[in-house]
Amino acid sequence: MWILSMIERGLIPPTARITLQNPPIIPRAAPLHNFDEAHKTPSAAPFATTQKPQPIPEAKIAPKTQGSKGKGRRSRGRLDRKSIKVTSPSRALQSPWDYDFVIYNGIIDKTAPDFVAFKEHFNLSWGSIFSLLEHIEKFLRDYAIPEVKIKGNNLVALLPEFELKNKLTRYDLLSVSENPAHIQMMLNHPGQRYKGQGGKVKAICKIQATWKGYKARKSFLTFRRQKWASGIIAIAWLLHCHKIRLKKILKESRERHLQNFRTRAKHLAANWNRIRTSRRTIIHIPSLGYSQPVRRNIADFNTEQNMQLGRLCDITDANVSVIYICSHQLNDDLLLYYKKILSLHAAVKSGNLEDKSDLQDRFKMITPEAINIFTKHHMCLATHLKYSPKAIKRIKSLTRGTEAYIVSGFPHRDDLAVADMLDVPILGPEPAVAHLYSSKSGSKSVFDSANVPVPPGLRDLYSHQQMIEQLSQLVIDHLEIQRWLFKMDYEFGGNGTAFCDILSHLKCHKWVLKESSRHGREDWHKKWAQEPALVKISEELAGILAQHAQPVNKKRFSTWREFLHTFLSQGGVVEAYPPAESVTNLTVDMLIEPNGEIRVLSTGDQFHADGPLISSGTTMPQTSVDPQVLSSLCLQIGNACKMRNVVGYLSIDLVTFIDPSTMEQQVWATGLDLSYSNQLALTQLTLYLTSGHLDARLSSLKVPRFVSNKEERTSGLKVPSVPLQATPGYAVMTTQLRHNNLSLVFHYTFLQMCKVHGIGYDIENRQGTVFIFFEHLKRDRLGMLTIGDDLQGVLMTFAHDLFIIHQEISAPNMQGETNFKTTIDETKVILGVIEENKMRYEEELQSKDNKNLSKPDK
Repeated sequence: MWILSMIERGLIPPTARITLQNPPIIPRAAPLHNFDEAHKTPSAAPFATTQKPQPIPEAKIAPKTQGSKGKGRRSRGRLDRKSIKVTSPSRALQSPWDYDFVIYNGIIDKTAPDFVAFKEHFNLSWGSIFSLLEHIEKFLRDYAIPEVKIKGNNLVALLPEFELKNKLTRYDLLSVSENPAHIQMMLNHPGQRYKGQGGKVKAICKIQATWKGYKARKSFLTFRRQKWASGIIAIAWLLHCHKIRLKKILKESRERHLQNFRTRAKHLAANWNRIRTSRRTIIHIPSLGYSQPVRRNIADFNTEQNMQLGRLCDITDANVSVIYICSHQLNDDLLLYYKKILSLHAAVKSGNLEDKSDLQDRFKMITPEAINIFTKHHMCLATHLKYSPKAIKRIKSLTRGTEAYIVSGFPHRDDLAVADMLDVPILGPEPAVAHLYSSKSGSKSVFDSANVPVPPGLRDLYSHQQMIEQLSQLVIDHLEIQRWLFKMDYEFGGNGTAFCDILSHLKCHKWVLKESSRHGREDWHKKWAQEPALVKISEELAGILAQHAQPVNKKRFSTWREFLHTFLSQGGVVEAYPPAESVTNLTVDMLIEPNGEIRVLSTGDQFHADGPLISSGTTMPQTSVDPQVLSSLCLQIGNACKMRNVVGYLSIDLVTFIDPSTMEQQVWATGLDLSYSNQLALTQLTLYLTSGHLDARLSSLKVPRFVSNKEERTSGLKVPSVPLQATPGYAVMTTQLRHNNLSLVFHYTFLQMCKVHGIGYDIENRQGTVFIFFEHLKRDRLGMLTIGDDLQGVLMTFAHDLFIIHQEISAPNMQGETNFKTTIDETKVILGVIEENKMRYEEELQSKDNKNLSKPDK
């Protein structure tokens, strides 16, 4: 039937020759017992005579033909699960699980009934089973397992997997055994493999393999370590070579910049007389090129570099255009504020506010874009400009076709790189020269060569022992000095200064005084007389400094130990503090022009709101020293700097006091800074707003005054103001005002508040107060310039305006930081000293007049 069906479906061609043969096995229905017969209880007694059971022929049902060729091949020698074997009644009740057999010492007893029954039952698959049993026997002999009971059903179930893999694993043996836990324990016993057949050979092989593995592992580890080390050495060498190459490139680049700087400096010196009177552009870069450790410890470093906005006032000269590089991006309000201030020059000259002119085409304020990129690197402004191609490109376009030169701040080697990019000269010294002679030790050498008076002291100190020994000698030589100052070579704004009142803590002080009086002045300066005192002072001095020396800036150095470590690492000086109650510090700004001419540009008396050794501002011009004496000292220092190839702006710090032993005024030179100072920038702003003339050699500021004609008062018509003779002028200037509450007030609101209180600048009278804003984000710092015609009056105006501002912005329980109150108190102290000096001067004049009247006429 199925053949006809396949022909009809076209699976067998009609012409195919089909031969039907009888099958070798004829299927026949198997006799099945009735369900009730299996549960019948035999009626005969159990001890009845045994009857021989009738043999029942076996019937087999052949397995179905496999559907695919692959499965047909794999099925050879395998027991089909669907085949049913019918045996005699004695075996019909026995399940396949009963065909278990035991293997002793890895050898199968082939005559054992269990094994014979197992073999008979699975006779059709015996070829595969025999191979599997050989593997099991070998495995058991290898591991010397004495007895294992094999479960026949599990063994047969393992056949398909064994045929595929043709190998036996430990897990396979456990799966066919009746007690796998016991077998597993034996297999896990150390050395079990070496108790079986070929155990010695296996042990020998294992020992050899282990030793070879150890040697190979050791060799590999050595090789790996050597390879790692060679890699590290190679990388380090490559980095070293790269570093050397970069250093060489940088050295060549900096040498090229220096050579180009010198070439341009010679050209600037040769053509200076022409350049300073012709149309020119001045590029102001108020950069503070101190070393990285110093810059890192300057609070608000970018704000410190933006305090010289008075440089913009160079546009007073009609031939000058100014490019000012800002360290802050100024907003529109600040730009408008400075444009209005700079537009007042024409109105100041005429005395009429309506005459102000727009000069914004003559000055440009540029902020390098790198300021917003390198925000935490404490770079100086010149370095930011070096890495700002857009700003460089704009400056090039503004200076194209005109004479131009750079006026830097404190020189840095990146100033030379910027000058090379712009191809313009620098009005200033080489950076190495500036750093050398601006240090405290370097300035002492300049003062010594200039032969100007300096305080007793030491320089170039680099060890503690050296400092103790030489300071002990200083104390003995100058027993009148109470306080000694310690100044680091490279620090900024008084941060690197400490002081100690040594004599007040010296236990042997009275004994030393007795010894000095006993020996007399001449013998006391001999070594044999000073030696006992020198030993005692040296023993006490280190302890006195450790307990009583105080850094000026406690935020920078909290303890003497920290200060001393930095002091000795970079070097420094020790100098005497003036032995007087009243001490005045002065600042003098000078210019050494490229042609060698030396000019004094500004002089001022310092006031100290943040401490006796930190300058908070100045009063300009100075009134503490005879102008001729001061000018002579400064010119001597200027000539000494000139001999050391110093060109450009420099600032000199001096101190004056009345010597108590001679009652004569003394002037000491204490500091030299080869840079453009904040005082000079504010002096430029003062001259711009007053149209005045400062004769620094005479320490006098002359300001022309204007007054309207009588016709204007009577008729009310506007008549041009008539200039009168110039009158003296004074200014109080500072860039160091701090108040945290200033950040709560916007600049426009602040100016409106000052206007309400009458704080401002009067153009007609050329006096009043002007503010300098540095940036618009934090707004916690402020510059202030007050101008008047009388020193006492301008100090009172400054204190009054500052007091009003302090009242307006301060809260009753303010917790922030401010120096407004200390600045006001310092101003009041100065006013008291001025009043006292006036009274003393009047008394001296009165006494002279009385003496003249008391003389009899001849």
